Amino acid sequence: MRRSEDPAARDHAVVLGAGIAGLCTAAVLTRHFTRVTLVERDRIKGRRAVGSARRGVPQSPHIHTVLAHAVRQMEQVFPGLTDQCLANGAVSAELGSQSRITYHGHMLPQRSAGIDAIMASRPFLEAELRERALRLTALSLRDGAEVTGLVTDGTRGEAAVRGVGLYPRRGQAGGEVLEADLVVDAMGRGARSGAWMEQMGYRRAPEERTRINVTYASRHFALPPDALGADRAVMIGATASRPRGMVFAAQENGTWVVSLHSYGNDRLPEDGQGFLECAAAIAPPDVMSELRRAEPLDPIAVYRFPCGVRRRYDRLKHFPDGLLAIGDALCSVNPVYGAGISLAAREAVLLGECLAAKGAEPLARRFFASAHDATHAAWWLSKIGDYSLMPNGLSPRLLGSAFRRLMAAAANDPKTASALLRSLSFVDSPLELARPRVLRQMLHQPTPPRPRTKAK
Repeated sequence: MRRSEDPAARDHAVVLGAGIAGLCTAAVLTRHFTRVTLVERDRIKGRRAVGSARRGVPQSPHIHTVLAHAVRQMEQVFPGLTDQCLANGAVSAELGSQSRITYHGHMLPQRSAGIDAIMASRPFLEAELRERALRLTALSLRDGAEVTGLVTDGTRGEAAVRGVGLYPRRGQAGGEVLEADLVVDAMGRGARSGAWMEQMGYRRAPEERTRINVTYASRHFALPPDALGADRAVMIGATASRPRGMVFAAQENGTWVVSLHSYGNDRLPEDGQGFLECAAAIAPPDVMSELRRAEPLDPIAVYRFPCGVRRRYDRLKHFPDGLLAIGDALCSVNPVYGAGISLAAREAVLLGECLAAKGAEPLARRFFASAHDATHAAWWLSKIGDYSLMPNGLSPRLLGSAFRRLMAAAANDPKTASALLRSLSFVDSPLELARPRVLRQMLHQPTPPRPRTKAK
């Protein structure tokens, strides 16, 4: 039996990266290991201002929402988290009835879909999770520490991971080694697991990529939660003829965020006046009325996301004992669809289930198979949504056309709209969208126009 799978040998686990995936994973591991060390290269103790970014999370200033599926998963890891977030200033919303959502030029009817959400900024969410995680007696945080590589033993191609090396911290004379029975790479899209595996004589995981080339520009403003009455968010997606979209959403403690996004070579303005003019070309009048009188709280932040990546660790026949990858290190989809937090929390819960279960197969094989099943729907929903804006290729055209028909059907039928939102939020399986009633609604829609702009 491998060390990380032997309950008697589960002494120390190390999680690399203290983002949302890392925090959830570390908390789960405290139920299975005597000690858990969370390693983060940024200095992260304390709270950060709304809209602030740190080196390890460049997407931090942009729109983040914890939807119903993610709320359920996080409550499994941190019971009472929802009440804690709301008590500290986060905003609650029901996505179907308190959001104005427009996809491909079709506005969905506002009707309850049973999708509760926590509206708050990424720094707020991380601070709440970190505060709860650090209450766990088995968990310790090592921030400001850079990982140099893995500590391994065994022959090339059969080596096992036995810990990590760290750069010296301030005031220390030399490097440091953390021995561990399990190391989890939660360092996001820049995860180094693949390079480390090659150094150990293993092959990298096959990668699937969807080129997106989406750019975000975001800014926070001071406005009360009821600035739009009962509405808590306005979401307007890009279209084939207009490669720009926006989200205007309530955040914690009297703040709102505007996140503009654009596809392809279209570039968003980074000056205040240009930012508002760009928003005015998309947003409804009441949103612009609030924005023009609101006080900006931070500079405009820009973030570029070139492509979605899914690393197929589930396809590898050989994987080093004592190592796992999780979160965006496994599957990273277009952030426009807001799946990242849900996937990170779900994968952490699945890892706990794999550690609790007894099985003959290695932990890595069981976990990666479970994680692939959990990410598969999000990957394909995101991919089909991206295809709806990209004209190249027969399959992308067909899938994109079906997606645009679905948006039109949802705009004309509240039940279809509810089914769509519940699938996109992972409350229900995407297979619900293949039910005869939904398909009939799609077939009754006029043929949507093909995209004319090519996302490069």
